[in-house]
Order: sequence, then C-alpha cells, then structure tokens
Amino acid sequence: MRARLRRCSDWRNEGQGDRGQRLCGSGRESHLRRRHGVGEKEFQELLTEQGGVCAVCGGPDPEHVDHDHRTGWVRGILCFNCNGGLGQFRDSPARLARAITYLRGTTWQRVLIHPGVYQMCSPTRGRPPSPRS
Repeated sequence: MRARLRRCSDWRNEGQGDRGQRLCGSGRESHLRRRHGVGEKEFQELLTEQGGVCAVCGGPDPEHVDHDHRTGWVRGILCFNCNGGLGQFRDSPARLARAITYLRGTTWQRVLIHPGVYQMCSPTRGRPPSPRS
C-alpha cells in the first residue's frame, strides 16, 4: 500500500503552516514551479531581460508568466490585460491578424495627404453610434 504524500495544505490544516512552508516553499515560488517550471529567481531574470516591463505593451510591473499552451514553454512576462488578451485569442497569430484587420477597417484612421497634413478617413465598415435617448 502506498503512503499518501503530504501537501502544504495538509500541514496548514494541522496548524503547522510554517513546517509546510519550509518543506514546500513560498506560495508564489511553489505556484511558479508547479505551473510553469520556473522559480522566482528565473521570473526576475526574465523580467530584467525585458527591461522590467510587459513584453507586449511595455507597461510597468507585469506579474503574469506567459507560456505556449501547446509546448508549455515560457515566452515572457506580461501584464494582466496582455496575458488575458492572448488567451482570449487562443494564442493564434491568425486570429490576432484578423482582429487587427477588423480594427483597421472599423476605426477612423489618420492619413497623410501632404507633408505635415493629415486627414481623418472614415472607416470602410461600421455605422455611427446610435443617438442616446
């Protein structure tokens, strides 16, 4: 008969949280190792390589490890919104390209018509917003 392995929650439930912490590591360290195979040290090294900003938008203080869902490989450190956005597009470059095409076709664009002179061009698709009542 196999012995049951003890998890951090087992130690915590017995009121020996410090012992579980010592054996299993900190919450964040444990989470990073379990979920992404990197520790806090590797996280900080990757963040330093990125200049301390989100790898997509350049925003300050990103906290989320981005990984390829097929391979599990860590790609970078992202802010909440960029990480969620990539997830919503299912990490698909084709979906992101279609979204970009859609935005360009439905958003007013600044077009250079003469050096230093721009004109706002109307979108090729879309309707004006409905009047509020």
